[in-house]
Amino acid sequence: MIKLKNLLKENLDIKDSGVDGRIYNWKEEMKKGKFDPENPTVHLLGYGTMPYKSLQKFVASDLINIAKELKKGDVGKAYHHLIGNDITVWKVKCLEDVRKELKTSVWKRRITMYKRR
Repeated sequence: MIKLKNLLKENLDIKDSGVDGRIYNWKEEMKKGKFDPENPTVHLLGYGTMPYKSLQKFVASDLINIAKELKKGDVGKAYHHLIGNDITVWKVKCLEDVRKELKTSVWKRRITMYKRR
């Protein structure tokens, strides 16, 4: 017998692309002359957009807070923020995704052509 729950589970599976952070709105920023290759706007899938350096600061702040909790001896709270909540690890992954994207030959060419304008 086929159950509705199993059908929904099969049809609603979302395929993970493996990339959570992408450079956002780069064409418009390049046309306007506002694109900064050192600090591009990052689209965090399911979260929003923010400048790359701001995301770095937020992640650094989160990690400092986790370190403070560990120094206090509150391992449970630190574990929740790092592993249980998973947001901090996800933000680090987004930073890495954008860094890898900027290192590709396609992006190196785009940045070179943008700077030559």
